[in-house]
Amino acid sequence: MGRFLRRLLVAVLLLAVAVSAFFILYHPPMRLMPPPLLFREGGLPLSEIGPALSEGSEITVFYGSSRLPIGPRDARIYTVAPDRRLHLGQATLRIGEEGSTMDQIYEWTTRAGESDRPFVHLQQMNEFASVAVDEAGEAEVAPEAQAWYDAINAALEESRTQDILIYVHGANTTVERAAGQAAMLRHFTGRNAVVVVFVWPTAENFLRYSRDIKAAYGAAPRLTEMMALLAANTDVAQFDVFTYSAGATVGTDALALLARGSPEVADRLGEVFHAAPDADFRGFVDDLAVYAPFADRVTAAVNLGDSALRLAAAMNGGSRAGRPDISELTPEATAFLFGAAQDQGLEILRVRPENMEGMSSTSHTFWYDDPWVSNDALVTLLFNLTGEERGLEAGMSESGAPYWTFPVDYPARIPGLRDLLLPRLGG
Repeated sequence: MGRFLRRLLVAVLLLAVAVSAFFILYHPPMRLMPPPLLFREGGLPLSEIGPALSEGSEITVFYGSSRLPIGPRDARIYTVAPDRRLHLGQATLRIGEEGSTMDQIYEWTTRAGESDRPFVHLQQMNEFASVAVDEAGEAEVAPEAQAWYDAINAALEESRTQDILIYVHGANTTVERAAGQAAMLRHFTGRNAVVVVFVWPTAENFLRYSRDIKAAYGAAPRLTEMMALLAANTDVAQFDVFTYSAGATVGTDALALLARGSPEVADRLGEVFHAAPDADFRGFVDDLAVYAPFADRVTAAVNLGDSALRLAAAMNGGSRAGRPDISELTPEATAFLFGAAQDQGLEILRVRPENMEGMSSTSHTFWYDDPWVSNDALVTLLFNLTGEERGLEAGMSESGAPYWTFPVDYPARIPGLRDLLLPRLGG
């Protein structure tokens, strides 16, 4: 009997190890996020905010990556190892399985149901060129890069604006998931936004989170270089920057480097949106003081119950920008932060799950999981509206910091937001 129990215990332990390994290493593709409220029936259908879905299930986004590549240029695979070179290309993704019909695409884009959301599959990474960066940080651009710039200029020509939206993903993220998240931004702007995803090297293993944070700082100069190259070689009028989770560590450091080293490029910053920012709070505020004066507006979307950032704070020994502890700041930094929030240079979007149907109180993925937040993020990035114009409600924290939040009747305000946006869309 004792031998049987020992064997059973060993079997249970092996099963536990196998299950743990599965969840550590398994990275499914992104599912298409639930449609933002403006896309649901009676809201703002896709056909009204952009060209017809002539591309069908395929979505293309541009990318820059500081990961080490392998394989032929027209079928690149990017490893978890960092590279001093910056790789420039275009990714092609597909919504759903092969053969998905236009009716299915339209339904997925406008229907609220979440039980059968399709995967967004990465089909191809086509690298146009690599940029060699020397020890001094100088970039030697390959002639092939011109084709990348030409492709971006062609996309800008077809876009409603001349803006480029740069997306920076979080830690523990595969290339497929990073590109999938960027593709959702492209798709839910009516295929109008010109999206460039910056793919930085993560270990793709949540047990190596500390390595990812270190890699984030190392990747920041490559993002700065990519923006400088785009500014010098394309017709971009303005950069909008969207970071998610640990992407804020990459993004804020890169934007501060840009403001210090290339203020003429930083002058083109439009909307900067940090969703659930996993960045050291004190460093986040220091960087903000450097680049915020160049941006039209900086938004930080925070959930004070965010369980991922609670764990990140414990691992890093300090609070994260998406779940901040004001007491960590110096009086000078606190005064700057509150002043920026009061003059609307900084907009704090407090996500309060208790007011939002269906959202977990500990959510970290709210920007793409929740149709209220994704709705506001897209409207902020595309239309530069104030919190009041977007249907939000003003509030004040116990520490005296002003913020915006979603009122419980936010869905009822969507028709008014739709009427406000239609003239801007030529509708």
